[in-house]
Amino acid sequence: MRRVKLVKDVYSLVGSLPLGCIYCVRGSKIVVFITGLCDDNCFYCPVSPAKLHHDVITVDEEPVKSLEDIVLEAYRIGADGASITGGDPLVRLDRTVRAIRLLKDVFGDGFHVHLYTSGRYATSSALLELERAGLDEIRFHVVGEWVLKRIEAALHLLERVRVGVEIPVLPDRVEETKKLIKRLDDMGVEFINLNELEVSEANVRQLILRGYLPSHSRPVVKGSQEAAMEIVKWAAAHTRRITVHYCPAVYKDSVQMRVRLIRKALRTARPYEEVTPEGMVAVVEAEPVGPALELARRGYGELLGGRVLLHPGVAVPGARLRKRYPAVLGAGLPSELQSVAENRDNSP
Repeated sequence: MRRVKLVKDVYSLVGSLPLGCIYCVRGSKIVVFITGLCDDNCFYCPVSPAKLHHDVITVDEEPVKSLEDIVLEAYRIGADGASITGGDPLVRLDRTVRAIRLLKDVFGDGFHVHLYTSGRYATSSALLELERAGLDEIRFHVVGEWVLKRIEAALHLLERVRVGVEIPVLPDRVEETKKLIKRLDDMGVEFINLNELEVSEANVRQLILRGYLPSHSRPVVKGSQEAAMEIVKWAAAHTRRITVHYCPAVYKDSVQMRVRLIRKALRTARPYEEVTPEGMVAVVEAEPVGPALELARRGYGELLGGRVLLHPGVAVPGARLRKRYPAVLGAGLPSELQSVAENRDNSP
């Protein structure tokens, strides 16, 4: 029996963590939403209506006007790699290939790139083009039996690209998921990532109509985590080589995103700004008069937008502490962070 690795009884793994996941855990991967276009209508898709079926591009939830914006964001967080997602990136294959090549040209072959796709457009020519561009890892979302043929083609054609699968855990399809994992193991697929089934504005109605119950405490479906833990433990006894990895939604939001924000804040904060453990940037804001203005003139802060900005450790009468996330927009952050991403903490 293979060994199950547990982290705080929620994060579980059988086998070796895929390299793309290692960088995600470190918060050192940018997330490139290359397009919202997709021709698969998964009822559980959590992508927001503003993005799904729209040909929009974002990087770490910030708008992209040109592919160079993706490179700049990678610099901002000191990225070791990129995750390319959507929609289905292969709907815009040329754009996806150009993005991969640009990242590899700028950061070198060691910059790790993984990509998500249903495989609908993963033709032999598309797969080979992705490999030539420098793709390191492809993750198929199994939306039907036909996807297995695409996975077999990838395993046969690709020499340098790791082939894996990533799916949400539907609590009423545990046995079906076990059978899928057994088949993937026999095929030689390297890993499968199991994601906790998330609830969002986009999918909540469809989930409820199908009998899934949202959790009262978190934006996830009840029973998804328990089902995933059962599957991982089963895999320890019934699989030979495949890595089976479960990553809950809370880990993605509270760990991966927070670490990425901290990395970005540390690299972009001004000298007078302080980075908090939550990845926010803190600064003291004061009227441009008296001691505050004098401190700014002496280089201990900055006069910006009619206000003086100083380090939080500076005591100035009437000053207010401001905190913000190092993001252009808060729309892509978890709901509990959206109100402070642009608005800020107005504590005195």
